[in-house]
Amino acid sequence: MMESLTTQNHFTPSRQSTSRALDTAIGILVGWRRCSTHAAFRELISASERHGIPIFALASALVSLASVSDDIESPESPARLAAEKEWALNYLI
Repeated sequence: MMESLTTQNHFTPSRQSTSRALDTAIGILVGWRRCSTHAAFRELISASERHGIPIFALASALVSLASVSDDIESPESPARLAAEKEWALNYLI
């Protein structure tokens, strides 16, 4: 039983990158808002629900927006547009 638990790969490369994007997005909001990680996570969830965008897509778009990079999300993607609507006017302009 224990052997099967230790040999399972719970974090695939794609899962690691999405969780890394979520953690980074939370860190960005903590820095911008000067809030707790819990409050930043709740803000991401609220924005995700408000715009109907999956939280991982929105987190990736926020990271892309904050780093002024077009590598992660295309400029016309719904997640990118939602991130711009939520945070660009207050923090990046």
